[in-house]
Amino acid sequence: MARRPDPPPVQGTVVLIGGTGDVGGRLVRLLVDHTAARILLISRSGVVSGDRVEALRLDIAGKDAAGKLPPGATVVNLTEATPPSVAAEVVRNGGSFLETSASPDYLKALRREVLVAGGTGTAILCVGAAPGLSTLMAAELLRDTEAEKVDIGLELGMGRHYGQAATEWSIGSLSFPYRLSGSGNAFVAPGALRRSFAFGRGCRARPALGIGLAVDGFADGSGSGPPALVRTFLAIDPPFVTRAVGLLLRLGLGPVLSRRKRGVTRALRRLPELGQARTRIVVEVRDPDGSVVASRHVSAGDQAEVTAAMILATIRALSAADRPMPGLSSIVDHLTFAGALNDLRLLLPGMAVETWSTGRIGGKP
Repeated sequence: MARRPDPPPVQGTVVLIGGTGDVGGRLVRLLVDHTAARILLISRSGVVSGDRVEALRLDIAGKDAAGKLPPGATVVNLTEATPPSVAAEVVRNGGSFLETSASPDYLKALRREVLVAGGTGTAILCVGAAPGLSTLMAAELLRDTEAEKVDIGLELGMGRHYGQAATEWSIGSLSFPYRLSGSGNAFVAPGALRRSFAFGRGCRARPALGIGLAVDGFADGSGSGPPALVRTFLAIDPPFVTRAVGLLLRLGLGPVLSRRKRGVTRALRRLPELGQARTRIVVEVRDPDGSVVASRHVSAGDQAEVTAAMILATIRALSAADRPMPGLSSIVDHLTFAGALNDLRLLLPGMAVETWSTGRIGGKP
């Protein structure tokens, strides 16, 4: 098989909103090592310096914040503190806006703003590990099997303490019911749906809890939603943590945890690290009667590392594109699953990235 030609080096300016956090720090290192781009970090303090790394002191939620960003830049959003109007302004001015949020409500507002604003730039949704890599897995499996239902299982290891913002988001997601995609107007409480996934080869199935996660990209990049019933489940390694969270949700304590997410996050970060720092994703597609048609699995390392590499993989694909894709799009419009795996292995050579499939895919076992 011929080797895929390397894309041209990424140049220009890459702006990171929320770039001083857990994922942002890793993304900066990847950008320095693998691109020729100028890197601009949005920071309220403005205290950032390094090789091709500069700081722009700016309150991204402030008045005319978008107007102070470099025109035509590639903007990566790593925080939901960014008003969706910023994305709309970037796209209207011909820039690229990469959105990493997993929150359905936040993306709904962002889609609305971008569609109303128009412009020659592009907004790319679901960029990261989950959604992102998981989206590519599910979209490809749905296409190749023509199934009608898909379950996505995510396992995150607690082998290290993750960033403040990511931990707060995870706790906050336990509070509000979410709309189950592909099921009309049905709302489901976090944790109400439960099932188990075998995340590793030959491993016992582990419990996972239903959560609300963005599912853009299964049909197209317009934000019109997937054609299939898509359910997302979260498991935490070690499994007893998943069971403990499930018990708290069953007792109706999700809203309490959400209201006190900052305090809970501080307490969690003082606890001993548990399990392994890894990311495992399982996608299963099902027949109308619920039988599993096929599944695809990925096992990789630290979620923050995988997310940062997936962001850079999307930037590389955008830079290599013959023609820009104006308006709304999603990661599936720019990357394939195979291409994403190649980039993960290239950008994270020290990380073991394994994938395997079961069942019949594309008519083949």
